[in-house]
Amino acid sequence: MAIRAVHDQWGAVFAHLPDLGCRRDWTEVWKVRPIAPLTCDECRHPMYAKVSSSRLRFFAHAPGAPKCALAEESPAHHLLKLELAAAAREAGAHAELEVRGPDGAWRADVLASDLAGGWKTALEAQLSPITPDDIAARAERMLGDGVASVWFSDRVRAPWFGTVPWARLQTVDGALAVVEGLAKFSGNRWEAGPQVPVGEFLRWVFAGRVVPHRRRAPVRSPLGAWSILWTAPQYSEAESAHLAAQERRKREQEEQERALRERRRQERDREIREAQERARAEGGHQAAIEALKARQAALEIPVAQFVHRETGSYPFVEDKGAPEYAMGVPVYVGLTLYGVVCPVAGRTGALRDQLAPLVIFVASEAERRRIAAQTKPGQKIEIVRPPRSSLAAQR
Repeated sequence: MAIRAVHDQWGAVFAHLPDLGCRRDWTEVWKVRPIAPLTCDECRHPMYAKVSSSRLRFFAHAPGAPKCALAEESPAHHLLKLELAAAAREAGAHAELEVRGPDGAWRADVLASDLAGGWKTALEAQLSPITPDDIAARAERMLGDGVASVWFSDRVRAPWFGTVPWARLQTVDGALAVVEGLAKFSGNRWEAGPQVPVGEFLRWVFAGRVVPHRRRAPVRSPLGAWSILWTAPQYSEAESAHLAAQERRKREQEEQERALRERRRQERDREIREAQERARAEGGHQAAIEALKARQAALEIPVAQFVHRETGSYPFVEDKGAPEYAMGVPVYVGLTLYGVVCPVAGRTGALRDQLAPLVIFVASEAERRRIAAQTKPGQKIEIVRPPRSSLAAQR
């Protein structure tokens, strides 16, 4: 079923126009003898004029036609094209049906344009199944020739909705209307826009009052999470402003967190330096005690990270050494003792049985060797490097 055919002498003729688009009458091609010299603009096969039981005029392929998209067109598709063409004219545009692209790579169901020729928009009645990739490729071919496109369907949830500029149609109060596809930005989310007659929708499209927009912000139900929506330019700008402000707040928060981490690092380094300075001032045994505490403090975070990697849980690390663990700092996972940080090597021999099931954490190979010489064979000892800033402070 087709609306357009090619007459040998008159050129393109259109079944839906009173004068066939060439100042001729329907009776000059319908039920005439000999049959009017009509051919299909798509496959070049002979055609003839017909009238359906509902008095719809169209052109049909003669018997023996090859596979042709126009020959396989359904009555529903045919009717929707007529309605889209009528709506385009109602919106003030010039509308032609079944217009081929310049190189034949595409064919528009309805090609709408302004009278001055400044823009062209294909109105596509897409009722048959199609994949998102295929419909995107078709729209891209049209756009390559400077023709925008709007894809219409009456299907409730076509898989290609949101892939190309689209609108879902439904009869509302006896008139065809756009019931999905329009949206507006409110607060921080997109929400469903109004339902409008298709002629009014096209008037907005042709005038640029609504534009296809690739959504980035979340949606508010019942609006579906479609990538492409029709919206007014000010809503596109509102989304951009909202996302820019959101990104700015995120950067500010990250900067504050970096500053806080840096302050904590400086405080930790300062504490380590002060502890080392006190140890050097006190000398001898006290210096060793303070150095041990500084080493244990420097290993607190690396040990926590190590245990988290091994167990999947963040441990609880005591804030000081305990005599029952050779003055090492206990490390717990939940309520279970997991390990000890930097015990005193000279005290580990007496506690070797108690320390055997635990992980001993040390800061250097030399410390590992000293402790391994006092503990049971097979004792698990892990070297955990302190942060560079702590190492520099210890020097």
